[in-house]
Amino acid sequence: MTTANEGHKATVCRMNGGNAHLLCVPGQRLCKVTSSHVGGEGTYTFNKYIYSSLMGRVVTEPQRDLHVVKVLSGQQGTVMPEAGSIVTCRVLRVNPVQATVSIICVGPNKLHTPVSGTVRKQNVRDHQIDTVEMYNCFRPDDIILAVVISLGDLRNYELSTAGSEFGVVTAYCEEGHPLVPASWTTMKCKCRIEKRKVAKVMPPKS
Repeated sequence: MTTANEGHKATVCRMNGGNAHLLCVPGQRLCKVTSSHVGGEGTYTFNKYIYSSLMGRVVTEPQRDLHVVKVLSGQQGTVMPEAGSIVTCRVLRVNPVQATVSIICVGPNKLHTPVSGTVRKQNVRDHQIDTVEMYNCFRPDDIILAVVISLGDLRNYELSTAGSEFGVVTAYCEEGHPLVPASWTTMKCKCRIEKRKVAKVMPPKS
């Protein structure tokens, strides 16, 4: 089975330095660690590959004999979510009927002050809704991609992860190791496999 990150790799390491001018999302595999390319700000390394930990622009910076691959988030500003906005969120709490999240980015733009959002059980996926178990989809501190459905009450945005491109993009196991997609419903690290609603990471259009 093709996993969420396969086929969506930025070609940063084919470039010889300077600004790669590529957009990426959290959890996207950028390139392989080599003798000339290492990960920097906004990335993490797993199994000899560099992954993005942010939504933003990929740049490579020459430093002596190395090229440091970085991900820079968008400018902070007053942009706010609206219906149809693609948002990056950190999961705060999970219960049997919903996940409470903090919206930290709208598109590539980082919010100056995060706002609250909710992914309800019926909005996790668009099939077999009655069988959704929230704790098998999200865990606290997961980073997810979602789409805004509407502005709920008290500035609490209603979100959906129904769609293959939405769901968990960055997560860590209980021991703190980064998890990478193993299938559409599982993620793995060097010590375990955990269930998630995994996003099919797609590079944003520039």
